[in-house]
Amino acid sequence: MATSRSIRLSLLAVAAGAAVALGTAPTASAEVVDLTIVPGLGTGPTTPFGVGCTYLVVARTERLVEPRTDIVDYTNEAIMSPEEQAWKVDPYFSTPVVLGHKVALWTPTAPGEHSLMAYQTSAGGPVRTVTVNPATPLGPVCLVAP
Repeated sequence: MATSRSIRLSLLAVAAGAAVALGTAPTASAEVVDLTIVPGLGTGPTTPFGVGCTYLVVARTERLVEPRTDIVDYTNEAIMSPEEQAWKVDPYFSTPVVLGHKVALWTPTAPGEHSLMAYQTSAGGPVRTVTVNPATPLGPVCLVAP
């Protein structure tokens, strides 16, 4: 005859197995849950985003402290600071997630559609697509052409 302790352990094992089978078990990896491109002082009749102007990109993560999180512009026609500069010295450099936020500076170098994605794994993450037009950067202000 089984003891009450072994019965409880058996029930816990069955419950854990059922949770995994139903997909309700907590996952080990976290995710990027939001991506925002802040237009700042960019102004234009059709878009606030202009070539040569720099914008703040913020990826929000599930937890306050996360493993490596990256932000990429699919067009490869942009500069993502400070990481692109640091990669010349250390190809594994990544700015940390601070209080659930990863921050980068994005400077598009060509007009057109730009899709940015924030991710932690090959599964990807949120994508934001914006139109970038020719512009005249004037300090913190960006005058974007139509």
